[in-house]
Amino acid sequence: MYAVFESDLPDVLDPIRLISKNAARSIVTRWANAGVAYAEPVLANQGRLVRLTPDGEKLVSTGGVPSPTAASGVAATAVHHAMVARTRLRLERDGLSDLVVVGWLSERQWRMENRSRVAAGEQVPDGMARLDNGDLCLVQVGHTRIEFMRIRSIVIDLLGKYETVIVAVPGDIASLVQSTWNEPDLSGPGTDHGGLHLIVI
Repeated sequence: MYAVFESDLPDVLDPIRLISKNAARSIVTRWANAGVAYAEPVLANQGRLVRLTPDGEKLVSTGGVPSPTAASGVAATAVHHAMVARTRLRLERDGLSDLVVVGWLSERQWRMENRSRVAAGEQVPDGMARLDNGDLCLVQVGHTRIEFMRIRSIVIDLLGKYETVIVAVPGDIASLVQSTWNEPDLSGPGTDHGGLHLIVI
């Protein structure tokens, strides 16, 4: 997870024994004072957007692959990453239909494993969720109307390549998405869990 909203930190730290919002805020403040995280208010009602500093990234990086760090003033990409993190948390907590999410392949890992597909211009997923029935589902997050409309324009192509596509959007654009969802060229989930799934984050 490249970035996370402070309001999602209780789920990140321990989804079984959730801490309070005040405790999460205190933890973020300690991280910021230690120089390992950078926190700033970006969106209303989300708490601060928390990202790693270069020193913090050194503490958690593995395999010599650097993560995007907290460049101040570059919040738009970090907001998207935080929405992807929220989507992952939501899927890991609630699953998809009656299936459990047992694994997650990040965008970064997907890029590393599919360099030729990236070079060929294939759509890079925001993540891939592995279900307990063995299916691997492409995940795309549209946290703005513009982002969602871009995803909507490629959904048919994505459904041709992946049996299951999950589109995650925040509640403030859910009505726009729902009206698009009902158009005849978009298929909803079938009994085999295939097709297009919408989740609100």
